[in-house]
Amino acid sequence: MPEVSPAQSSVENNFNIKAGLGISRVYLRSSLIPTSHKREDESENSGYGFNTSFGYKWNTFEVLIGSDVLFGKLKDMTFLVNSAEIRGDGSFRIFSVSPILRYYTPYTIYSRWNFFVGAGPTWSLHTFIIDNNLNGTDFNNKKRINFENRGASINIGFEEVVPYKEMHPTYIELGYSYMRSKQVFIVDASDLQDAKTLSRGNSKDFYGHYIALRFGITLF
Repeated sequence: MPEVSPAQSSVENNFNIKAGLGISRVYLRSSLIPTSHKREDESENSGYGFNTSFGYKWNTFEVLIGSDVLFGKLKDMTFLVNSAEIRGDGSFRIFSVSPILRYYTPYTIYSRWNFFVGAGPTWSLHTFIIDNNLNGTDFNNKKRINFENRGASINIGFEEVVPYKEMHPTYIELGYSYMRSKQVFIVDASDLQDAKTLSRGNSKDFYGHYIALRFGITLF
C-alpha cells in the first residue's frame, strides 16, 4: 500500500465530518397569550440528542456547517392557536442549522487539548406536541405546533491534538444558542405519510435559548 504523506492526511488544510451526542437545557418563552392578559408563559426543560458538522480546517481557523437535533419533554407551556388558549404538557423537538467560524487558539491543556471558540447565525425549527386532553378546542395530540426561528450561537470547547485526521480526534464543546420566531404553523400529523399544514402565519411571539454540552469525534 502506498504511503500517504502528512500533507495529504493532516487534520489541517482538509475537509472533515464530525458527529457526537449532546445534552441540553432549554428555556422557552411564549407571549402568545393576548396582551390584555398581561402575562407571558415560560418553560424550562432538559433535552438530549446528537450533533453533526461538515467543515474545512486551516491552521487556526475552521469554517463549518453545524446542526443540532434535540428531543425532550415539555412542561406546562401555553400557546394561542386559532384564538384558543392551549396549555399543557407534551414533548418538543428542535432542529437547528448554523454556519460557524471557529478559531483555534494557541492555548492547550497538557499539550493534548486545543481550546477553540466559534460563533455564527442560526436557523431552527421547533416542534411541540401537546398530550393533554384539551377540552373546549379542536386541538389534539395528532397536531403539531411549529415555529421557524432565527438567532445566533456561540461555542467554546476543546479538540484533541493529533497529527492525522485518521486518528479520529475527539472534542467537547459548550454551546449557547438564542432564537426568536419568524413563522408559526400548525400541522395535522394524523397520517405521518401525508402530514398537512392547516395554518401558517408570521410570528414574533416565541423566543428562547438553550445551553448544550456536546461531545464526539471526527469521523472522516
